[in-house]
Amino acid sequence: MAFALCLYASSLALCAPHASAATTAAQVRPAQPQVTSSAAAHIVHVVATRVDPADNSLVLIVTRTAAGEHSDGAIDIRHRAGLANYAHAHRPKDTNPATMRIVAVDQDGHIVAFANVGQPRRVAADVDDESAELSLGQSLPLPPPGTELDPQRQPIASLSAPDEVKTSAVIGAAESLIGKPLVWGASPEAGERGCDPATFVAYVYHHALGYILPDDLMQLWDTVGVSVPVWDLHPGDLVFFDSGSVVGIYCGDDQMIACDAQLGAVARVSIGPQSNWGKRIADVRRLY
Repeated sequence: MAFALCLYASSLALCAPHASAATTAAQVRPAQPQVTSSAAAHIVHVVATRVDPADNSLVLIVTRTAAGEHSDGAIDIRHRAGLANYAHAHRPKDTNPATMRIVAVDQDGHIVAFANVGQPRRVAADVDDESAELSLGQSLPLPPPGTELDPQRQPIASLSAPDEVKTSAVIGAAESLIGKPLVWGASPEAGERGCDPATFVAYVYHHALGYILPDDLMQLWDTVGVSVPVWDLHPGDLVFFDSGSVVGIYCGDDQMIACDAQLGAVARVSIGPQSNWGKRIADVRRLY
């Protein structure tokens, strides 16, 4: 089975390796397609990273992982979002190009996937300022920016349902995934075993409200929802951190439910003012 991909999105171009791809990262050889029967062959695990000084590309050294393994370094390379979301969440702080090339290579130096991942376009709001996009008393367009309704989906709560019913649906759908392991790019929507921060959020809002959201972290950050100040945070709101590299769903009492990289699974996490997450909030978005 060949592990090269050819995928395209507004923030990602992921292509099958060819002869010229070897110039992307120094000392990387073109992939030699291999046929495998392993059920977990599409899951790779990042064992090391380095930045190629020639072009600031991020090189991920990966190995095939056994079925059932998961962690912050597990990537499902079948999906466009896998490499893109991992790269966005792990972009080196000392590199800031308009477009960063991400190259995944096996331990023999063969390229298994590579991507061009752009910089986020949306500027973080002042989360304590009243200049957020949605002011008190203003109605929110439904469905909200960056989303659309799935006409084939019967959601838990309808578009016309009261906000408290929608909130209950969103929190319930999020809680149903607690314990789901972290695998970058994996989608519970497709019945896969894992999820990542973006595919988790996409699943929750699709099942709860029938919204179709991007499964790409950068697209979520750039397009979805309407900003509100952090002091107006309501259960069901999306909470973004570090320019969109992490996203979770606020569930009240200074907590969010998110696919947490440190825990390696979907979990409840404190985002109180003195917590590590609380100090890193970049934006709050309302979707209903």
